[in-house]
Amino acid sequence: MIQSVAPDGRFLFVNRAWQETLGYTKVELPRINLWKIIHPQSLSHCQEIFSQVIKGKSIKNIQATFVAKDGSPIQVEGNVTGRYMGGKLIATHGFFHDITERKQAEKELRQSYKKLRKMLADIVQTVALTVEIRDPYTAGHQQRVSQLASAIAQQINLPPDQVEGIYMTAILHDIGKISVPAEILTKPGRLTEIEMNMLKTHPQVGYDILKRIDFPWPLAEIVFQHHESRILGVADVVEAMSSHRPYRPALGIDKALEEISKNKGILYDPEVVDACLKLFKEKGFKFES
Repeated sequence: MIQSVAPDGRFLFVNRAWQETLGYTKVELPRINLWKIIHPQSLSHCQEIFSQVIKGKSIKNIQATFVAKDGSPIQVEGNVTGRYMGGKLIATHGFFHDITERKQAEKELRQSYKKLRKMLADIVQTVALTVEIRDPYTAGHQQRVSQLASAIAQQINLPPDQVEGIYMTAILHDIGKISVPAEILTKPGRLTEIEMNMLKTHPQVGYDILKRIDFPWPLAEIVFQHHESRILGVADVVEAMSSHRPYRPALGIDKALEEISKNKGILYDPEVVDACLKLFKEKGFKFES
């Protein structure tokens, strides 16, 4: 699509592709001007481009929306240059191609990706539920850890995608427990050394389960390292200490916060601990049931 436009917006020339795309004939050109074919959403943007060309600049990779004769929006991409005489603009020359179908395809792709992520999140929740069914004494643990972990991630200003990844990882961080006998998970007394060693294998099992799935987040790696990871480690300890376990009553949130404060910079990342303390003491964070 090629168009040549006078400084007052009159069309001086348009090629056949322009006519076929926008639906106007050469006979109709005197009755319209540049601003009539520009969509209201692109008007101020195109006016700014026009003013830049008047000043002698060539503008590349423009994206704008035109309006065809029948009222349909036509999304275009292209370049605009000027022709000058005595330092004064006498015409602009625009070279565009129709990207409407490409933009529609991109929109549909974004919608499909959004739908896929939601479906993936639902699958993650379902898988996490299977672990909680086998371990009723810690039911809700993964959900509560995910609440706190994502809140900490937001508190330290991590980008949204990373916050979402941490949330999803927290939901699945104990998935490896599916390989641990239910008798050990629900045992009311202290575990023997053999039983404890079996329980300690669950991060590796979780990694082995998840590494085959191409999630949009590095879930497998974080699950495998979750006892050492910065955010998940703190969230896991705080939730575990403040909740009931088969072998002991809940120690309470105050004891949990005392634990991470005492070991800040030793066992736990200082920035994560500070963020966690701020959430509970200043922002009133509470676990949702």
